[in-house]
Amino acid sequence: MQLMDLSGRPGRRLFLAGAAGFVLAGCTPGRAGDTAPTGGFSVTLEGKLGPTVLDRLPSRVIALGFGQDADAAVALGVIPVAMQEGTSTPDRIQPWIAPLLGTARPELVRTGPDRPLEHFAALRPDLFLAAGDYYLETGYQRLAEIAPVLGYVAGPNLDPWQETTRRIGRALGKDSAAEQLISGTLGKIATARDTAGLAGKTFSCSSVSGAGQVYTKNAPEDVLAVSLAQFGLRLSEKVTQLRSTTTKGVAAVGPERLDLLDADIMLVSYESVQQRQTFESEPLFARLPAVHRGSYLPIDKAEAQALAFPSALALAYTAERIVPRLAAAAR
Repeated sequence: MQLMDLSGRPGRRLFLAGAAGFVLAGCTPGRAGDTAPTGGFSVTLEGKLGPTVLDRLPSRVIALGFGQDADAAVALGVIPVAMQEGTSTPDRIQPWIAPLLGTARPELVRTGPDRPLEHFAALRPDLFLAAGDYYLETGYQRLAEIAPVLGYVAGPNLDPWQETTRRIGRALGKDSAAEQLISGTLGKIATARDTAGLAGKTFSCSSVSGAGQVYTKNAPEDVLAVSLAQFGLRLSEKVTQLRSTTTKGVAAVGPERLDLLDADIMLVSYESVQQRQTFESEPLFARLPAVHRGSYLPIDKAEAQALAFPSALALAYTAERIVPRLAAAAR
């Protein structure tokens, strides 16, 4: 599978993949505050590609999406039997999920156009979670032959994280826990926003590709921009005026126009240390006001992914780990 870069499109520009998966693990019971249905369980959830019809409580879940699917399930106390691998740490488990897994080790999979359908079937799933699955449209029918599929409403990684959390909570019989998770996350966001004092500050967020090309977000409605807007930031007007590439919401910036990236906070992600060194050696880089005043903030893979694929867990990670760095850069 080709993983996703900050542009939201398939590619290997930002997130590098690892190798084989972990040992299969079963689902765990819900957390405190959950009440599993004791009688008949019947749920129908509408989606862009078709309805999800469940006539029994799922107990063996496969999370195919990159981000919200596994995040929501794990946060609600359900450990998938298999889930999309992370790419920001050596163990390929996102750092905001790892503490909640305990000793459980779900199998890590890489999904794409050529899905290992026979392997999925052998895991005997009773639900696929695929709100963040970029290949769902082409593979939906074949997955649905194995088990019900809970997809997206608008598109992969386009549904608000609150909506995805509620839908997954409903499918897992954890409506109350989902609402508690959303409320708690919104509280963490509000606390971080009020403490950081970022309201009205501008930002740019760019990634450097393997070929050294710089891509920057240019749409306020982009998922990453919306993530940062929750903490009071707004996308710099200079980048919003740039023309997008063939990928909506992303503009290419040449080395002679790095001044366009200057903002109250300038975030840049890289695939390698060498890329960062090359970018920071550009003649215009050292002359940027953001660099002079210490408002340039390089971010690692985990931080980039937390921003680009928001979920309750990823946003809590952002509030705790990234927002304090943003606040320091904005001073």
